Amino acid sequence: MHTEINQLKKQIRYLSLGLLSCSMVLTFFIVSSFTKNDDSKLIRTKGIIIEDSLGRDRILIGAPIPASRYRVRTDTALVRKYWAKNYDDPNQYMEWYKNYYHSTIGMVVMNEQGFDRVLMGDKLADPNSGKRMFESSGMTWNNKEGWEMGGLGVNTAKDGKARSIMGVDDGQGEAVHVIALEDGTKGLVIGGENGRLLIGMSKPNGAWFQNKDAFTGIKFFNNKGQLVWEQSMSAHK
Repeated sequence: MHTEINQLKKQIRYLSLGLLSCSMVLTFFIVSSFTKNDDSKLIRTKGIIIEDSLGRDRILIGAPIPASRYRVRTDTALVRKYWAKNYDDPNQYMEWYKNYYHSTIGMVVMNEQGFDRVLMGDKLADPNSGKRMFESSGMTWNNKEGWEMGGLGVNTAKDGKARSIMGVDDGQGEAVHVIALEDGTKGLVIGGENGRLLIGMSKPNGAWFQNKDAFTGIKFFNNKGQLVWEQSMSAHK
């Protein structure tokens, strides 16, 4: 338990530094775009594409981001080649993929092969594994082949309610998440092959902790969502 929590703390520190670095680079770029005379004016543009030394698009900035022929994400032939093959029915995956949201209001950083590595801004793109249940604003990061490995930010539901989440994933899916939900639930969620461990607190009738009364403590649910073990830390227990 302590090992997972310490690892999460390290991840949070690294992510904070990464977010700060990206913000500083973007701020420097914007500030350096101004002319240096007394008649300087605000530069307005629909989008910015930053290329590498070989002329490949690497950073897309805009509201929404501009299209790029180098981006795997929006090339269905490359999507089928690199991603659809990971599914039992590649054709079914391509049908699902038609309805995914691929743009972003903000910035997308791609690697040399054209895979999205970092997304930052408002209304982030869906992961290539499925549509998001919420509209997400914040930051996400992917592995070298464009598969989402974590993120942080605010998710907003269709009813306007918002939840704050910071999480890291592994090869099996969601691994460790810090959550602050719209119903007052807050805690640490650790997921694995056998189920998920929840540490935190919830108001009465919480969906995540499946509690009728207010709850503070630890619960473990198996892969079927059934409660296996719990330890309450509530004062009245």
